[in-house]
Parts: sequence; C-alpha cells; structure tokens
Amino acid sequence: MIPEKEILDKIKEQNPEGIFEGEISFIDEKEKQHTVTFIFRKPVTADIEVHQKTAQRNPIVANLNMLQSLIIYPEPGPIIDEIREYPAAYGKFIDEVIAPFFGAETRVKKRNL
Repeated sequence: MIPEKEILDKIKEQNPEGIFEGEISFIDEKEKQHTVTFIFRKPVTADIEVHQKTAQRNPIVANLNMLQSLIIYPEPGPIIDEIREYPAAYGKFIDEVIAPFFGAETRVKKRNL
C-alpha cells in the first residue's frame, strides 16, 4: 500500500515529524476478513487533548475521529467508511499503536519514607 517513491517523498517532506504505515485487520460477524492499510502522521499533544475531551462524551467517536485526523494517505474517507461499524478494531489500533506515542504502559510508584 506504500505509494510511489515520489508521492512518499512528498508526504515525508510535508510531515517532517514522522510518518508511519498502519494496518487494521479484523474479521466481521460473517467471518469476512477486512484489512485497511494507510499512512498516518505522528500524533501531537493537541490530538490527544481533543481525543480525551471527546472521549468523555463518546469514546467510540473519539477513536474514530482520532484515526481520521491522523491518516494522510490515501484519503481517510474510504478507510473510515470501511471500519466505521467495527469500533473494537479501530479502538485496538488507537490503544496499541497511537497511545504509546504519549507514554502508554506507564508504571509509577509512590512510597512513604
């Protein structure tokens, strides 16, 4: 799914903070395999702030909006249309791929001395 070198170079130039290939693959209730592949930009703090605010009202919409805002190639519309009805699939992508950009799996301690 990686675009031609010229297109990829232009995408990299427009996103110097980093781009990544993402894939969401899952099986639906009819046992049909779905796979969407895309290029997404590195998320920034503003992305997670909007996500957290929206998640208070509707976590499913928050995850879908986050993914849609990060996809830069191809156009996000067809990808979102294919996965919209499968919130567990794109939720897992947000949890396992996007959250680590902000410090997922964090462990902290406090000890009274």
